[in-house]
Amino acid sequence: MSVLTLGDLLDRLQAFEARLEAYYADLRDRADRDGVRMLTYYLARHRKHLPSALECSSKSDIKSIRRTPCRYNGPAFEVAQCFRGKELPSSTSAPELLDAAIGFAGILADVYRWVAGQSLGKKASSLFQTLLKI
Repeated sequence: MSVLTLGDLLDRLQAFEARLEAYYADLRDRADRDGVRMLTYYLARHRKHLPSALECSSKSDIKSIRRTPCRYNGPAFEVAQCFRGKELPSSTSAPELLDAAIGFAGILADVYRWVAGQSLGKKASSLFQTLLKI
């Protein structure tokens, strides 16, 4: 278990989303199939969940949420580790890509769900519930 602020966790989530966008863009550039290229383009464009959720909160609320301490013993969530061994070849099919995308979305959902279920205040819980809905 580690103690961190929700700001630290939000930064890690943002890094995950940026890494995921780059992951899809890299596959798009290497893919042999038009359908896979189109799907990676779509997936990369729709990975910006965190900024969308933050738009629902005021700047003062976000500052307050970011300072909130959290004893994190939720799902394992180290950005580099989440991508290790998940590289897809240029010959990837659409179903294989969708399986990977579902796995990545599951990682985020598990983290969001865990944080939303903690007693960290109404504003923090609301933010992570919004992330789950997005």
